[in-house]
Amino acid sequence: MRVGLGIDTHQLISGNSIRLSGIDIPSTISIKAHSDGDIIYHSIADSILGAIGAGDIGDYFPDTDSNNKDLDSRIIVELSVKKSLDAGFLLNNLDIALLLEKPKISTYKSQMKKNICDIFNEISSDKYVDTSMINIKASTSESLGYIGRGEGVTCYCIASLSNI
Repeated sequence: MRVGLGIDTHQLISGNSIRLSGIDIPSTISIKAHSDGDIIYHSIADSILGAIGAGDIGDYFPDTDSNNKDLDSRIIVELSVKKSLDAGFLLNNLDIALLLEKPKISTYKSQMKKNICDIFNEISSDKYVDTSMINIKASTSESLGYIGRGEGVTCYCIASLSNI
């Protein structure tokens, strides 16, 4: 069994939506990023890469490479899942914690979980992942720090993997 931790933090800027787990959620803020800024997908990918000892997303998708500008972060998760399978590991579960004052994400969580499952299942159709293996929780920072002031967002993800 392997466990990995992924952490991602981004600045928030004025905008009209925020992308989380492949969903563009209407909002007055957006995530400032080189890619599409999907902080949940970034933390998932880093947690999987960490669990298999394969570095981090910056090793594969550096922000200094113009080819990664506005990159769909789904591609980043797909790479990490492929590397996990190639290394002989399957997903046990993901536990995701999003620290964000607004927007509230409760009405989007089930679709977020489905989107994550879809990535795993499209890459490895014989190793089924269902939504019970994915947990997404959100928390504010009670108006404290850069998160509380609405200046930034952080996401943590712990991935648990087991041998195929």
